[in-house]
Amino acid sequence: MKRTIILAAGLLLLLQPVLPAQEIGESESREVVATGIGSIIGSDVAHARDGAVNDALRKSVENALGLILEAETLVENYQLIDDRIFSRTRGYVQNYEIIKEGRRDEQLYEVTVRAVVKMADLKSDLDGIATLMRRKNMPRLMVIIEERNIGEAPGLFHYIEADMNTAETALMQTFSMKGFKFVDQATVKRNLDARKAAAILEGDAAQAAALGRDVGAEVVITGKALAKATVVKAFGTEQRSQQATVTVRAIRTDTGDIIAMGTEQGAFPHIDDVAGGTRAIQKACEKLSGQLMDQILNRWQEDVSTGSTFQLKVQGISGLDQLTRFKNALPHYIRGLSSVVQREWYESFATLEVVMTGTNEDLAQRLSNAQIEGIRVRVVGMTQNSVTVELSKEE
Repeated sequence: MKRTIILAAGLLLLLQPVLPAQEIGESESREVVATGIGSIIGSDVAHARDGAVNDALRKSVENALGLILEAETLVENYQLIDDRIFSRTRGYVQNYEIIKEGRRDEQLYEVTVRAVVKMADLKSDLDGIATLMRRKNMPRLMVIIEERNIGEAPGLFHYIEADMNTAETALMQTFSMKGFKFVDQATVKRNLDARKAAAILEGDAAQAAALGRDVGAEVVITGKALAKATVVKAFGTEQRSQQATVTVRAIRTDTGDIIAMGTEQGAFPHIDDVAGGTRAIQKACEKLSGQLMDQILNRWQEDVSTGSTFQLKVQGISGLDQLTRFKNALPHYIRGLSSVVQREWYESFATLEVVMTGTNEDLAQRLSNAQIEGIRVRVVGMTQNSVTVELSKEE
């Protein structure tokens, strides 16, 4: 039986001169024209158009920056057996315009874009951040931080402890300036009882994710902030200073995955311990917010460029044999899906973790009313990072 190994396409890209990563200037950008396609499923042209736009934007980044591509396609008797493509890109779409669009045929929609690709980290580019958020369907954040500001009351011999929300406010202000959206804090507090709050603040990612889902947030930022007063000596004199430490984590609510984390300190001298502690917490949050933002944006950029991870929750499974056939067949039936990992299975329910280029809506659309290996699939639920399907019993 003859086997032929075909090295993947993309040679033209590889032959073109590409700037090494260390030589790419942060202000450099390239204008690129790229074409993407989307599948028309169930006469839903609008959704196919969105998919084609995202496909074109991914190709824009690849074409502008040079795609580092390793592909190995194994063909046996003219039948595709395996196709693994590993790509890594550096850069992001700052803005774009659609210059041509329309049906390619009855099943495909084609869109051509002219995109400006920046060769740098996303960081402070407001246009680039706004474009990324639109591609991620405008995710919303929620903040819940336990804060303690401990100091000595002037003229008294006992300590005071102030319960404030300085850290929450400081983080929300910095993120909001970059275009991030938050759920209303009053809505959060209405859905938060004391026991749930304690669990979240003690690091229970599952509780934090559950609360985020309840209030409509895709990411929960949670952690602790502590400020204490100390006495420091400088040039022979004693000076009162307030020291603060803020530690937070960002949790994706659909899966409970931690997508960002960090710890920072801040200090501020003041004769009033509470006022100084407040300012010290703010300084720590100013440093911490940049770290968190970079990690979150990098994760989202990775999602839209090289594929997002989704939970596929499967109900109505008749047995292990049916689940195995369904799982193994998915990459051959769902365009853009590159990986399927089984996380759990119990009786008629299973959770699969899939990686694919596109959105949760793309995954739901491609699974809706599909027939995979004789198994009828019905989509019964969806969140930003998960899709729930029900399998029919085979006849």
